[in-house]
Amino acid sequence: MLVAPSALAGEVRFGAEPLDTDDAGKITDAGKSASVKELPSLPGEEVWNLHLWAKIDKGAPGPLYVEFYDKLPGSGKRYKAWAYEHASYEGEEFVSLDLELEGDVGFNRDHTYTVELAQLDNKGKNLKLASGQLTLVFTEGKPEDEEDEEDEQAEAQDELDSFAGGNEEGGGGDGEAPPAVPPPTTKKGCRVDPGMGAAPGVLVLMVLGAGVARRRRR
Repeated sequence: MLVAPSALAGEVRFGAEPLDTDDAGKITDAGKSASVKELPSLPGEEVWNLHLWAKIDKGAPGPLYVEFYDKLPGSGKRYKAWAYEHASYEGEEFVSLDLELEGDVGFNRDHTYTVELAQLDNKGKNLKLASGQLTLVFTEGKPEDEEDEEDEQAEAQDELDSFAGGNEEGGGGDGEAPPAVPPPTTKKGCRVDPGMGAAPGVLVLMVLGAGVARRRRR
């Protein structure tokens, strides 16, 4: 005799961002509109940040399991790829969870997973409370840590350029040339060299005396 697995009617939705809910935890129309069936990864990484909302019918206090099922290539046999245990579940009707799915723990890009929320009943049997399907999509691009490293290198290079003289025209880091220093006055007849410790007044008298002497000789 074939026995259908125990299941209850529930609802599960997925989001790339937290799905909007009301004060009671029920998903709003805006939350429903934002829910997705294809979840993009972080740029250049096989990491998917999943925001899950579920409506649970007749949930009981105890661990709630979020199970991800995939199919083996060729045979199509179903297997459990990964599971998350929500240990603090108290039997509430609405549940919101934030999960991080990683490629190195069983997830693959461009695969569609069956997601089931389940609990063990009083006989130890798996009781499926809600289910849905989600496809993990890979996003091209550089990982965030590589972008941060490139930004740091660019900032360091800018600092080195500023210390080295900035741009070609001004030579300063802010693009402005330093103020010009005026040359010393070198007009004939205006510069007086005081000599070895001679006072300026004495030199003036000496010059006047020399002029008078020349006139007398003439």
